Amino acid sequence: MKSYKEYHSIIKEARDAYIWDTKPKTLKDAEDPEIQVSGFPRMLLSQYKAQFVRASEDFLKWAKGGDYEWIENKMSSYHGLLEGIQEIEKQMSKPAWKKKITMLKRQGK
Repeated sequence: MKSYKEYHSIIKEARDAYIWDTKPKTLKDAEDPEIQVSGFPRMLLSQYKAQFVRASEDFLKWAKGGDYEWIENKMSSYHGLLEGIQEIEKQMSKPAWKKKITMLKRQGK
């Protein structure tokens, strides 16, 4: 039988999110990087945020319609998307990523 720590590490790995191109060539690529969230296709961060907004609107429609079982079924992927966006924003707020953005601004790219 697996311990709690083993299950926790499996769950944490399942929610893995990372920046696909860690060496952006333009300022636009650095500010809106292509990212990978486990369980979802590789897309731009802005596309993930738009997908999250659409999912939130869908939850509202389902709640108004009383379709709570469908909401419960979709909640895991919705939460995974939220965690992925938060993880990427945390990575982008680190000094190393901010330095990349500053360097690209100075180069005028």
